[in-house]
Amino acid sequence: MTSYDRQTDEVLFELIKADDESAFTELYHRYKRPLVALAVKKMEQEGVEDLVHDLFVKLWTNRHQIQVHQLVKSYLYRSLRNKILDYIVHQSHERKYYDSLVMYSQDYIESADYSIREKQFMLELDKLMNNYNEQDKQIIKMRMEGYSNVEIAVHLGLSEKTIRNRYSLITKSLGSKLKIVSIFFLF
Repeated sequence: MTSYDRQTDEVLFELIKADDESAFTELYHRYKRPLVALAVKKMEQEGVEDLVHDLFVKLWTNRHQIQVHQLVKSYLYRSLRNKILDYIVHQSHERKYYDSLVMYSQDYIESADYSIREKQFMLELDKLMNNYNEQDKQIIKMRMEGYSNVEIAVHLGLSEKTIRNRYSLITKSLGSKLKIVSIFFLF
């Protein structure tokens, strides 16, 4: 019977490669705490034990393929360093993804909110526009579509001054009934 606690790390590793679970357990208990202590210095506490545990799981899973060309201790510390770097890079990518998702959702919510407010506004405006004659409705509609006073005058066969005056009277009347309307109509 082998006394595992008296074996060198290199002997334990050779036994691990020969599928000796007790040798693996000894190596795990020998290095778990020092590896965790080192990892805590390099990164946040959360996830450190999982990281060290994963390192040992990988060691056991790949025991037949792993070639250690230095001290086992050095191999374990270098492997932990690589796992910490991978973790930090992963966290950085995860953070960027999260931040971009937050930005997208904020833009989407703002856009949806604006769209809802715009629809509500247009419904209110339609209700108010029912109080005006067809020519006044046409003036407002064309102004909202971006036509100038001159273009509206040509289209309706009226003078530009008439369009300007009618538009001014309509917006004042609407503005008193629907405060926000003046913001949308003042170009």
